[in-house]
Amino acid sequence: MKNQTQSASPIIAVIRDHIRQHGAAPFSWFMEQALYHPEFGYYTAPRVRVGRAGDYYTNVSVGPVYGQLLASQLLEMWNVLDRPDRFTIVEQGAENGQLASDILSALLDESPKASECIRYVIVEPLLRNQRQQRAILENNRSLLMRVTWCNDLTDLQPITGAFISNELIDAMPVRIVEYRDGGWAELFVGLAGDEFRFVPAKIVAPELSKVVSRIPLPPVAPYRTEVNLAAAKWVRTVSSKLERGFVLTVDYGYTRDDFYKPERTEGTLSCYSRHRRFYNPFDRPGEIDITAHVDFTSLAEDAEEAGLKLAGYTDQHHFMIGAAESRLLALEQSVAFSRLNPTHSKFLRSYQTLMHPGNMGMVFKYLLLTKGLECCPKLSGFKFAADPWASLESRARSLNQRSFGISHIHD
Repeated sequence: MKNQTQSASPIIAVIRDHIRQHGAAPFSWFMEQALYHPEFGYYTAPRVRVGRAGDYYTNVSVGPVYGQLLASQLLEMWNVLDRPDRFTIVEQGAENGQLASDILSALLDESPKASECIRYVIVEPLLRNQRQQRAILENNRSLLMRVTWCNDLTDLQPITGAFISNELIDAMPVRIVEYRDGGWAELFVGLAGDEFRFVPAKIVAPELSKVVSRIPLPPVAPYRTEVNLAAAKWVRTVSSKLERGFVLTVDYGYTRDDFYKPERTEGTLSCYSRHRRFYNPFDRPGEIDITAHVDFTSLAEDAEEAGLKLAGYTDQHHFMIGAAESRLLALEQSVAFSRLNPTHSKFLRSYQTLMHPGNMGMVFKYLLLTKGLECCPKLSGFKFAADPWASLESRARSLNQRSFGISHIHD
């Protein structure tokens, strides 16, 4: 890939040395090093990532409203489970801990009784990030006493409660495949001198071959896309750790029908730096965010294979309308005979940013999974959602009836 910018990031030397010693590596390995290397990765090195001074905005950075509305959904989940004495919330990808603080604060305000039953677990392998999260939560000692940390999801004991994640899956390392000359190949990362470049190779991993066989045959070539094997592994682990309860995943992505649109010839891989989006992952690795959109159809299929049940799928616009409905009605009644106070105005501004179709409303999607429930009443956030499988599998039923070529592609 041309036009690579020189960078002083030490991760570049680490990756180059590995490739020179061991040969070209899968892109997933490159992405893992660039993002998660223990010393030099984008997410592990100390830097500002979120907000005006960082590289991107998130739902959490808009303000506490997002956490407040998620808290209302968690309270509904607690009620659906018949108000267990111990309700465990597990968050993975907690960034600086602000979402945990917003959720726990809202639960304490909305239902002190439910709050007494809450145990909040943050899955975070990095001690530096744990310290940052603890510092945020220490602003309210009553919140901090509800929180524990674990280094890895596999360390958890099975829970009754909910797994939640906000923009976790898009940051998982992905494999890249390309359709050309009548077949699929995997793209590895090699070197041309000192510059990184893609190197096509035969697909040999059985799990990758299985996923590629489900990709619609592109009408144009070359056609490049991503495969997130880590997401399938993650949802299997989550299922094994959930005895009874819910999984709520929030991320940007598409149904399979949209993910593999014919015009999406370069896939969905994107990079972010200083609020600028670009598409060259070899430009300053270690200093930039690298993401790939989520294929929610595949994620739902993998979840059901792992023993979970699909219970909801919608966009943020419709989720916010449903989740905030009772709060908006109460707000309407409280201001019927008076002007909006600053707190009300701030809530409405943040809410509009989150739900507006022109802002974040159509970007983020919500996937709800359950386990151990004979039936689940529709949560308010999914009140206006269509049938989830009807939304997700517009092409999925026909895919297994087609066969696709997997072959080696030469330079």
